[in-house]
Amino acid sequence: MPTLSTHQIAQFKQDGYLFLEEALTDGQLQGLRQDFEKWKEESRHHSAPYGDTFDGRCRFDVEPGHSFETPALRRIASPIEISDIYLEVMRNNRALDALEDLLGPNIKFENAKINSKLPGAATEIKFHQDFLFEAHTNDDMVTVLFFLDDLTEENGP
Repeated sequence: MPTLSTHQIAQFKQDGYLFLEEALTDGQLQGLRQDFEKWKEESRHHSAPYGDTFDGRCRFDVEPGHSFETPALRRIASPIEISDIYLEVMRNNRALDALEDLLGPNIKFENAKINSKLPGAATEIKFHQDFLFEAHTNDDMVTVLFFLDDLTEENGP
């Protein structure tokens, strides 16, 4: 049974984006938040980017001004390598079913990262199109973004 309606598919094809409500279960969302909170607390004990991904990149990036008192964990690279819940969500979520409705069953996962905007931090990640930054000739590429907190005018991008 399709996840998306014909109207949603048409809207995606016309606008290039789609908002999908309840793409994660409450349990998944809670697990993602718990792991992120754990990483944020761990970051308090570091004064510079730290940790390595499996391919040697820095895993935890902190912005200038990061401190124990005011953590500013900016980015976590490849969380699926260190978190069972992030790996499970990558493999099983409603957005994945929606992607199949849009692209068909042959879906390849490219990468995962967490961009964080903690209260009091200066991190600014404006809306953009990832396609411009990737060397792809195939235009069947989609970026999926999960918000772990409600998006408001006060905390929005």
